Amino acid sequence: MDRLPQELVTHVATFVEHQKPAVDFWERQKAVSKLPPYATLSRKWQLAIESRTFRSLQCKSSELPTVIHFLTRHPHRKRLLLFLTYDVVLPTYTDNECAKFETAEDMQKNNQAFTYAIHALFQFLKTWDRENDSSLFLDFPDIHSPMDGWHRGSDKYEEDKEQYGLGKRHDLWEHRYEKSLLQLLDHPKLPTLSCVSKFQTYSHSRPIEPNSAILLTTKLPNVESVTLNLREEPRKDPHVRQQARHDLAVALPALSTLPVREFGLDFSYDDPCNHYFSTPSALLPSAPSTDHLSLALHTLSQSLFSLRLSTVVISSDLYWPSNLSTPPTWPNMRQYDVEFNMTAPDGAWYFVRDPSKPEGDDEEGVNDSEDSDDEPDTESDTYSDSDSFFDSSSVFRPDTFNERREERAAGNYPPRYFRTLPSDTLINPLLLAMARSAACMPKLEKMSLTSTMRDPDGAGFEVRFYAVGHVGHDDLELRGSDQARLDWFVGAWRPNDDILDVWREGRDGLLVRFIEH
Repeated sequence: MDRLPQELVTHVATFVEHQKPAVDFWERQKAVSKLPPYATLSRKWQLAIESRTFRSLQCKSSELPTVIHFLTRHPHRKRLLLFLTYDVVLPTYTDNECAKFETAEDMQKNNQAFTYAIHALFQFLKTWDRENDSSLFLDFPDIHSPMDGWHRGSDKYEEDKEQYGLGKRHDLWEHRYEKSLLQLLDHPKLPTLSCVSKFQTYSHSRPIEPNSAILLTTKLPNVESVTLNLREEPRKDPHVRQQARHDLAVALPALSTLPVREFGLDFSYDDPCNHYFSTPSALLPSAPSTDHLSLALHTLSQSLFSLRLSTVVISSDLYWPSNLSTPPTWPNMRQYDVEFNMTAPDGAWYFVRDPSKPEGDDEEGVNDSEDSDDEPDTESDTYSDSDSFFDSSSVFRPDTFNERREERAAGNYPPRYFRTLPSDTLINPLLLAMARSAACMPKLEKMSLTSTMRDPDGAGFEVRFYAVGHVGHDDLELRGSDQARLDWFVGAWRPNDDILDVWREGRDGLLVRFIEH
């Protein structure tokens, strides 16, 4: 075997099965790679196997010392690493504390643990930061405490769920920490990493505070692709939401100092399930008509090659601010995809009731009388002193939580779905701004605008543009890619003619299609 060329050994090693296919989630969590034993066959086999096993690593922050040991034991392993997935583990909490909301002290401990985990990783990566070699994909997919949901382990999680359903266990589950955002402390002390070319953070249950996510990203001077999955503050606290949204807008320009070509932002904000709900404005009271976040994203987008926004509350300022003195330009923009919420930043709805559809149970007040907020809706709402789960002398008494009341305050109860028709007053200006911006993107290949609105009886709302030579997932059925296409999936609704006129300007032969499923 030692007489075979390294290239041949490496090729043979690619046929070794990585691990036994897992049949479910829990089995995947326990899956162990079958590759390492082959690394003991010979030096060439070691290099062949490690080129696979060390190409992509996933580790928890609690495992970082072990990972450091294995990477530094043989220096060549550092050069093999291309993908590093890093799960940050926060302090654990007790069974009693599962029924308590996080306190300010809990949040501070989590911030400290998060900060320590990030600093430890950056300090290690800095020791072998490779000049002129920015090829590492750094991903933070999961931030959790060992007692969060399924992280408790399959057996305990299933047992706790069963006991909770029987009324024998009190647990707030994700409600315990739903108002918490992780902050990065001591940001100035965080070293810069020139080895990272792609960065992504994805943790909806334990999201990073938006400004901290931007500050962290600025420590990656060679990063070209950034995807931030964050969470907009809940409707129940509009003032906090307004400030957090503005803080993100203020922080975003810092990304313009980086060589970012691709930027993705998921600023999660769920549409109210009750379409009668009046969503509070997300704009600052001191500037009630200024959408700072859309303006900041507009400015950032002009230096990008690709932009993807998901579940973001936007206005037409994203594409074309109303106070422009000169037309903007996007000299390098190739792909521009936006998924927008049903509500605008000022709280207005982008959609109205379709008058051709009957109201039925969607009428306000229908069947609401049977759903009283005064009645306990979850086991965590009221408890008796005789409860055997808690020691009567313990300071860990369950916090009260009325899920129905919380859902009503957030606009999710009672569910009333009826807004399926685009509001001409709000949608047309948004579409016109989109069309005008597309005309200033000479290299544009694909562009889409999709709403989170889902009409169970219709086509939803989506607009897609494809330049000549570029195809979408419907193009095999709807002709080829021999001409530019503008596809509308908007049911029977139609945009204003001036919007289509702007799209056609400078695009001879543009095929406009209204597709009704």
